Amino acid sequence: MGNFKRGNMTSPQLASNLAKFAEMEGRHPRLLLATASSEEETHHKHVATLFADGGFDVDVAPRQSDAQSIALQAIDCDADMLVLIRTSLSASDRISVADLISALDALDAEYIKLGIVGHADDPAAGNVDFVCDLDHLKTTDCEALIDYILAVEEGRVAQHI
Repeated sequence: MGNFKRGNMTSPQLASNLAKFAEMEGRHPRLLLATASSEEETHHKHVATLFADGGFDVDVAPRQSDAQSIALQAIDCDADMLVLIRTSLSASDRISVADLISALDALDAEYIKLGIVGHADDPAAGNVDFVCDLDHLKTTDCEALIDYILAVEEGRVAQHI
C-alpha cells in the first residue's frame, strides 16, 4: 500500500498524477458515488471517505435514486467517474448496471467511466470500466483509478491536438 497515510497524501505517484490531472482540468478528478440498493447504504461513508482521502472530489447521489437521476447528477456535477456500490445482487430495489449504461448513453455521457465497488466476481464486471473489491478497498485502488482516469484524459486531449 505504500506510505500513504489516511488524510495525508504521501504517495509521490498519487500526488504527481493528481497534479497532472489538476493542470489539465483545473480541478481534482471527480466521482459520483451511488448505491445499487438500500442494502449498500451502510458502505456509503466508508467508500466516500476513502475516495476523498485518495484525492477525488466526491459527490453522493441521494438515496433511492433511479438510474436516470443518477446519470443526470453525474453530468450535473461534472463527474469523471460514476461509482456504484453494489454488493447485493438480489435486493428488490436494485439499480442495474445495464440501466445506468443506458441512461448515460441516452444523455450522450458515455465519456463518464462507470465502475463498481462490490465483489470482484460481479456478473456485470465485463460491462463496466473497473471493479474494486469492497472487502479489500484501499488507497491503492484510488491510485490505480487516478492513473486510469489520467490516461483517459491524456488520450482525450491528445485526440484534439
